[in-house]
Amino acid sequence: MSPIWGKRRTWIQLLLIMLFIVFIYKPSSAQTPRLMTLEDCISIAMSNSIRVKQLRQSLVQSQKNLQSARASYKSNSELVFSSLPNYQRTEQKIPQLTGGYLFSQQDNITFQGDLYVNQPIPLLDGTFSLVGSMERFDQNLSNAFSSADEGTSYSPNLTLQYQQPLFTYNRLKTGVRRAELNLEESASSYSRSQLELVYNITIGFFNLFKAQRQVEIDYSQVEQSQNAYNIGRKKQQAGLLAEIDVLRLEIDLANAQNTLSSSEALLEQNQDNFKNLIGLAINDSLKVTAGLDYQPVDLSVEAAVEKSLQYRTELRSDEISIELGELSVVETEAQREIKGQLYARYGLLNRANEISNAFRDFNDDRSIVVSLEVPLWDWKRNAYSVQAQEASLQSRKLAQTDRFNTIQIEVRTAVRNLKSADKRVQITKRSEDLAQKNYHISLLKFENGDLSSQELALEQNRLTTARTNYLNAVIDYKQALADLRRKTLWDFEKNQRVQVEVPSDF
Repeated sequence: MSPIWGKRRTWIQLLLIMLFIVFIYKPSSAQTPRLMTLEDCISIAMSNSIRVKQLRQSLVQSQKNLQSARASYKSNSELVFSSLPNYQRTEQKIPQLTGGYLFSQQDNITFQGDLYVNQPIPLLDGTFSLVGSMERFDQNLSNAFSSADEGTSYSPNLTLQYQQPLFTYNRLKTGVRRAELNLEESASSYSRSQLELVYNITIGFFNLFKAQRQVEIDYSQVEQSQNAYNIGRKKQQAGLLAEIDVLRLEIDLANAQNTLSSSEALLEQNQDNFKNLIGLAINDSLKVTAGLDYQPVDLSVEAAVEKSLQYRTELRSDEISIELGELSVVETEAQREIKGQLYARYGLLNRANEISNAFRDFNDDRSIVVSLEVPLWDWKRNAYSVQAQEASLQSRKLAQTDRFNTIQIEVRTAVRNLKSADKRVQITKRSEDLAQKNYHISLLKFENGDLSSQELALEQNRLTTARTNYLNAVIDYKQALADLRRKTLWDFEKNQRVQVEVPSDF
């Protein structure tokens, strides 16, 4: 092998190794931020939020409880093998005519199956039952088990029976009504929690947006300070500006850079908190977008209060709570009430030693029984329990009254906050425009030597403050509008009711 070829091979090997290293350790490009609107964030949260998933499971539970209660209206059937088998050995003591006793063992084996078909009667809280039974009974009066066939009998039985509670409330209908109220309350709770989540997302969204814009404002101030510092350096070099003025400009630049650094750190913290709120991975890159323009809404306190009293689900929840409390009072009173039971039965039965003869010549079997249970005394234990339930019911009624007043106060406060934010938006917008014009004029004066560095720095601060105030005012307005929407369940921008879709198909 020639030396030239050896050197070439060495260079090729080195080149391949370098390419391999570059390929393996190639730095990854920065992740492109995910640009999202408020609607995008809400949609993601509705899919990923743990709270929403918990609420859906609560709805599933209430829905299934209601289905179970309504199913109690329908017929049901069961097959019971009461003796499979039932074996007994007993000793009999038989007196003799001549005196004394004769002892004998008796072996019994019973096989029995019962088929029940029940049909509840919701209107009366009674139950019709059709019962079919089949029994085989083997007995042997001696000690020998081999002669069991001689003592075998078969007994089929078909019975129609009815049971009816007397002098009490309809427990079947009450159970269904309680399940219906619980489902309605779960749906109301789901709606409220979803609205609360949407509100929290809206607040977090605009806080993050404000943090983004604050970084932009602070970055703009850094550029302005840098520009003023550059101009000051040039004027110093030309002998038109004192060194102390340049030092002041440099200090202003350092302060602006420090403010920007703090704003960037606050932005990252807001991003992490917001991603956790809507269910995104912490490592995801996120940027929200929204407009600073706003549409003033024309509303009155009376109209907002009227909408809240018409649509707030808490008012319906209070009604449900009161009705459930009334049911609890009835159920507690029923624990010591006079109870009656009507039991009627008509059946056909037979018994024969051969199974082929067991289904012939049936005899009838009928009975009607009315029972009554009368409580005598319990040292007022039930009376105290009833009074406790009545106190709880009264407390729920008082809570309903308080809720009615609280909602009105909340809405009135929300309307005042919205109107205050609206005025501040108009004022701060005017201030920002004036501060922007004044800064440009001051910068020209500084370049011409008609303005000191301190006066220019003052104008920079005024412009930054005006921009920040306008940003805060717009964000406060949008958050106040979201708060009013949550407290009235009415969208005053679109002039329509806020609808929350409650899943109904589980």
